[in-house]
Amino acid sequence: MTILSVGFLALGVYAYAAVDWAQDYKSASARAAREKKLLMVDLYADWCGPCRMLDKTTFSNADVQAALSKDFIAVKVNIEASKENRDLAIKLDTRVIPHIVFFDSDGKKLSDIFGYFPPDQFLDELRKVTKQAAKK
Repeated sequence: MTILSVGFLALGVYAYAAVDWAQDYKSASARAAREKKLLMVDLYADWCGPCRMLDKTTFSNADVQAALSKDFIAVKVNIEASKENRDLAIKLDTRVIPHIVFFDSDGKKLSDIFGYFPPDQFLDELRKVTKQAAKK
């Protein structure tokens, strides 16, 4: 019985699609428009502890991955990797990282959040954004 339960748990984990992170903001925006999905931009830096914690605990959470895969195009933007990324951070008024910015499929900013959010709180934010976008 225990082996069977463990097997079902393992199957449940594999049922969630991993997030297909876009490679850059421009391609992610174009893909969101094409697929009529919301866009989530994660602005971060390699040295940022809360950013690493977000990756380790929140973005690796199966429920978060399922929600992001279903309704969002997600892109990670290292604000220090290029001039283009730094300019985007300035344009989005990034004052604290991690800075998560949500857009509708037309590129209109819906909301943003700053700092670390554990999985349950992050899921609440995803639900709010999805609900807000559905009203439009």
